[in-house]
Amino acid sequence: MMQECSMRDKIKPGVYAILSAVALCISGRFSVTVSGWAKLAAELSGEKEQAFVIVILLMILYRKSWSIYISGRKWITHILAVCFSCCMLIGKSFSQTGDIKFIFGDIKQFCIAAIVFWGFYILFDVAITLLYVYINEKSEEKEKSIKIKWIEEHYFAFSFLCMLLCWSPYILCYLPGSVPHDGYWQLNMAFGINPLTNHHPWVITFIYGVVMRIGRYISDNFGIFMIVAIFTVIEILCYASVCNSLKKWGASKKVYIGTLVFFSVVPAFGGYAQAVIKDNIFTALLALFFIIYIDICIQHGKNIEIKKMVILFLVGMMVCLSRNNGVYIVIPSMVCLTLYVQKERSRYVILLICLMVCYQGLEGYVAPQLGVEKGSVKEVLSIPFQQTARYIKEYPEEVTLKEKKAINDILSYDGIKENYNPEISDFVKNTFREGSEDKLDEYFKVWFEMFLKHPMVYIEATLNNTFSYYYPFYNEKVLGDYQFYIKGAPVATGYFDIHYITPVKIRTVLAEYAQIWKKVPGFSQLVDPGFYTWILLLLAGYLIYRKRTRDILLLIGPAINILICIASPVNGLLRYALPLMACTPLLIYLTVREEKESETEGENRPL
Repeated sequence: MMQECSMRDKIKPGVYAILSAVALCISGRFSVTVSGWAKLAAELSGEKEQAFVIVILLMILYRKSWSIYISGRKWITHILAVCFSCCMLIGKSFSQTGDIKFIFGDIKQFCIAAIVFWGFYILFDVAITLLYVYINEKSEEKEKSIKIKWIEEHYFAFSFLCMLLCWSPYILCYLPGSVPHDGYWQLNMAFGINPLTNHHPWVITFIYGVVMRIGRYISDNFGIFMIVAIFTVIEILCYASVCNSLKKWGASKKVYIGTLVFFSVVPAFGGYAQAVIKDNIFTALLALFFIIYIDICIQHGKNIEIKKMVILFLVGMMVCLSRNNGVYIVIPSMVCLTLYVQKERSRYVILLICLMVCYQGLEGYVAPQLGVEKGSVKEVLSIPFQQTARYIKEYPEEVTLKEKKAINDILSYDGIKENYNPEISDFVKNTFREGSEDKLDEYFKVWFEMFLKHPMVYIEATLNNTFSYYYPFYNEKVLGDYQFYIKGAPVATGYFDIHYITPVKIRTVLAEYAQIWKKVPGFSQLVDPGFYTWILLLLAGYLIYRKRTRDILLLIGPAINILICIASPVNGLLRYALPLMACTPLLIYLTVREEKESETEGENRPL
């Protein structure tokens, strides 16, 4: 009996390695071949050398680590493995075919998908378990301090200089700065060319207007350069504070130096710094907010200075005002903070109330007094509009006259049929008939009736417009990741004279460098939104793995950014995920640091 168990234990890793290799080598395409084996063969990528290497490496990994995996796995690793496997199936299907046929094409296809799911499940369950065991058993050896004394004593200044140096090529090569669609629109609003609305954050719009007016005494280009320069300095100050805070809190050298390299080298930060766009400053301010937030959480058992709470309030307000959806991250984060702290909780409740009242006062009273109009309701309806558009595209003959009228009262029915793009809702949203808000009730009645007839169409529409936020291996994005352009007509009306002063060849080289990151394995994940979703899930899973569920409260704010991305109009847009990217080093530290604390102060604190 023992020999049978021993033989089974030896065979299992090899069989599972082959299943995982099949999962990794599957293409995600749907084959119409009738035979099940022929379908599987057609859908495998066919790259024999790659498949052979994968099988060998997985066999070695599984055989070497199988006993550690068996003893270290827990229910949370199984759940995460299921989640990641589902993400892989959805991502492979929609990235290849734009629908869910790879999973539900027919019964034989479903069997193939089940095999692939099981292969991914084993791979992720083993990998996550080994990762958690490694973190749990990592050595506590003391690290040597940085050898260069000046760097050791002036790490903030060193971080600032490193980022400034690494971002400078983007700033200099794209002088005076790129002005993409959103940034140009805000400039137009600041100068009265377009109506002033809160579709874009009106505070940032006013700041753009003030700086641009000062710069225009020299030239329009100089005004753009002033905006880029001022905001870049603020952003670097925020990110340098992240690096310095990690060092001050006692993070390992790998963490705080790795964070500096992350902000300096990954093109998502320097590449966006040269553009006039709201996402840059919002991301940096959110990172600054979480520095203060985490500092308070680290000291939750101590009395927190009023000064620090005031700073948290001020930075939180700046985050809320620098992007419209910032309030949906800050307010829930503050609610979680009031639940997390153990001393003087009433102070944080008062802080939360003050934040909500002040924000509502600025948005509800001050903004209208300044002539800021409300943005269009269409901006929050990306998901239902895409679902309607896909239904019309796939089942036009089933749309009744009543349904067509209800839809056409809100959106251009013919425009939807012509312009529907499964990965960006703007083409459908732009057909929205302003002033038709009173007809939305009738539209949603029809929307629900259509859902009951073909629910899978709605599911596919949503997944097709969101899958890249949880599938970190999709490079063919519907919109470019970077804002390396100056918007032309009709947004550019001729009122401003903004143009690059550097040769196009230099700009092309730098843009190609940024784009190549998307193609290099490993590097490509660093500029992919889905990767940071996975990291956040892994961090939450590790907290559960260590039975520290209360600490998950501190991840809820950043997690909301993922939900905002899913509700956004574009699939997998890098700039929408920038806030979570910038906060990730802090969240990793928080998880690891709290682990060290629990080892010395006791395993668990009650939820």
